Amino acid sequence: MPDIVGAVVAVGFLVLWIYCIYDVITTDDAIVQHLPKVVWIIVVVLLSDLGSLLWLGWGRPRVWAHRANDPAYRASRHGVPNSGGSEGELAGPNPIVQYREEQARLRLREEQLSRREEDLRHRELGEGQPDVL
Repeated sequence: MPDIVGAVVAVGFLVLWIYCIYDVITTDDAIVQHLPKVVWIIVVVLLSDLGSLLWLGWGRPRVWAHRANDPAYRASRHGVPNSGGSEGELAGPNPIVQYREEQARLRLREEQLSRREEDLRHRELGEGQPDVL
């Protein structure tokens, strides 16, 4: 009897390991937590059982996986009014798209700020703008 229990536990961990490898690979880079996706793949593959448990506990996205399709949660979380549609219909844009758009806006603002700082440095040094013919 103990051999059967051991075999069932071993098969269970094997299935868990395969599932976690698949889950890491198919999860979007933007929503992976704590470590980059490539590092999580290495951790899960090399540490098998422990790596799978670490992925499920710390690396796997929580909010996106469980509540992304819940219109009421999305409306309260993102300030998007509920469209009043069917249960499966999402209210507002995808959170991953929102995150990436916000990152693009931040990069644009940083570039604009660095250009302004460079212009100020040129003016302080008396260089001014180059003459345009």
